[in-house]
Amino acid sequence: MDTNDQTGQSDQPGAGEPGGSPRREQVEKARELGERWLGQLQVMIEEAGKTAGPVLRDVAAKAAELAAVAAENAGPVAHRAADVTEHVGDRLAARSKDLAADLRKAAEAARNQAAGSGDSAEPKSDDAPKS
Repeated sequence: MDTNDQTGQSDQPGAGEPGGSPRREQVEKARELGERWLGQLQVMIEEAGKTAGPVLRDVAAKAAELAAVAAENAGPVAHRAADVTEHVGDRLAARSKDLAADLRKAAEAARNQAAGSGDSAEPKSDDAPKS
């Protein structure tokens, strides 16, 4: 039983060693190194933010200028497109009215013809509905 107790104690980090274990020292060194790296990274991020700000403002200003030029150039094109659309729409409306009038005349003529031929007692074979 004594050998098991001694083996169990020596497996635990820092057990039986004065001043801490080498593993604990490694962990502390790694932690310090990580904190130092994080500090350096934070400084780098802050510097990048300081230098990137003016560049981003310049890019945004150029984008705004390009948008303004595009809007100025699009205005006349949009007016021409609206004029063409107006003329095409007027012609289409006139043709649609003419077509509607022609269809009404044809329907009226068909009704008159049906009313005139409806007086006969028996429909002709030509007048029979086709399936």
